[in-house]
Amino acid sequence: MTYCKPGDLAVVVKAHNACNIGTIVHVIGLYTGKSGVCAPEGDVIWKAKASHPMTYDTNGVLKRRRLGPVPDNQLRPIRGAPPAKNVKQPNELVTT
Repeated sequence: MTYCKPGDLAVVVKAHNACNIGTIVHVIGLYTGKSGVCAPEGDVIWKAKASHPMTYDTNGVLKRRRLGPVPDNQLRPIRGAPPAKNVKQPNELVTT
């Protein structure tokens, strides 16, 4: 099971580099590149575009970039609630 899907906006909730926590990203699709990103075996790694540059540790060298891999287990999607049924709109409210 994955938390995110392509097209989602998501927030980084866990990260190897703590400065990335709280970053909003746009999930683009599956990451197909080779990377040293730490992720549990079998976890999906997404290609994501960040709202501001995130810090990546590449062989001990810190690099900042807006586009890169993010494991699914480190993200939580930001989605609106589905429309509720039988909820009165403001112009339908009964006043006494």
